[in-house]
Amino acid sequence: MLLARRLGSLTAAVEAKAPAGPPPPELAAAEAVDLGRELALAEGAPRPVGPDLWRSFVQVGAREARRLASAPDLLADAAREPRLDEQSAAFLAAALRNLGVFQRAGEERTLAGLIADCKILPQYHKVLRRWMEALQVAGLLHRNGDAWVAREPLPPSALDARITAEQRSYYGDNLPAVLTGAVHPLEFYLRDGSSTSVESSYRELPIFRYCNGIAAAILEVQVRALPAGARLRMLEIGAGTGGTTASLLPLLPPERTSYYFTDVSKFFTDLGRQKFQEFPFLRFRDLDIERDPMAQGYPAARFDWVVAAHVLHATRRIAETLEHVRRLLAPGGVLLLLEETRFQLKYNFSMGFLPGFDHFEDYDLRPLHPLLSSVQWREALLAAGFAAVASFTEPGSAAEIMGVDAMLARAPGGHA
Repeated sequence: MLLARRLGSLTAAVEAKAPAGPPPPELAAAEAVDLGRELALAEGAPRPVGPDLWRSFVQVGAREARRLASAPDLLADAAREPRLDEQSAAFLAAALRNLGVFQRAGEERTLAGLIADCKILPQYHKVLRRWMEALQVAGLLHRNGDAWVAREPLPPSALDARITAEQRSYYGDNLPAVLTGAVHPLEFYLRDGSSTSVESSYRELPIFRYCNGIAAAILEVQVRALPAGARLRMLEIGAGTGGTTASLLPLLPPERTSYYFTDVSKFFTDLGRQKFQEFPFLRFRDLDIERDPMAQGYPAARFDWVVAAHVLHATRRIAETLEHVRRLLAPGGVLLLLEETRFQLKYNFSMGFLPGFDHFEDYDLRPLHPLLSSVQWREALLAAGFAAVASFTEPGSAAEIMGVDAMLARAPGGHA
């Protein structure tokens, strides 16, 4: 029962992230006046980020990225990635065996046929397509038009030997159950029914310590550069469980900061209120960044910093999302963007199932999964009108192998 209750609340929380309708125009206008007045009272806003301060951000971010990328635990995680990729392919093959498909050489299946024959929920068609692509890359399937063909019965014995009997049973049984709707993905993802491990991972896992460490180092530069009497106006998009928030708040001067902790779900803003009571400069508000922020009561061009940690990829259209973000920023303001930049095979049976992960609709940009590479993010940010972009994960580093990056983008108007 405890598991059911916990999963019930978690499921409701995630499903609550579905976009809501816009507020009535009169309510949005009133909220805009209230928030605009509140921000206007934060007199002494920092000057726009000019070339010198931007160079300092970039230098400090790059230095911290190099330091953190050499952390022993991050290097160890990166070294395990090839092994995890092999195991991931074995998990998928074991699940397909339990679904009764690809059990003879030459067996051919289309996505539509798999969904119909195996009674897979149609909502998982993107998941299933990624499975087929992954097994094709692994050399277990080959493509024939709209179909995939088994080279040999799945899983081959050599691949099957790379996972334990316990893993074979757990993933072989539960992955098909998730696909068919017998098991909710959160019940599979949170094996003990608790969100504690997920919340802590956004602070404690090496890849998140890497991202949050870079973010904190750059924010320290901003705080030291605050002119006398200036107040820093910050907004965090999709703050969720507050993993990145917790890394930033201790750096901020309480009497000189206005920090807006926002999320599309009231569950997470309420959670933030509970977790961060000791920071009186925090404000908690709803924000759906897929919709025009101005229509939700946010004034344009009033925030000096916008923070978006592991969230913007989970929107329908990146170009539209980035336009909304830019409109929130004051002239010369900065976007701190933390993102996954490589789709790892293990995502096929973890975050790839979670509601919102496959929310994307801009298939010309993201045909298979919602993640963008660092190069794609740079191009998208510049196309959205940002004046400068910096990316801190170095090619070939452990952080790149793990598929994460910390990026910074400056809004126009920062040359004063």
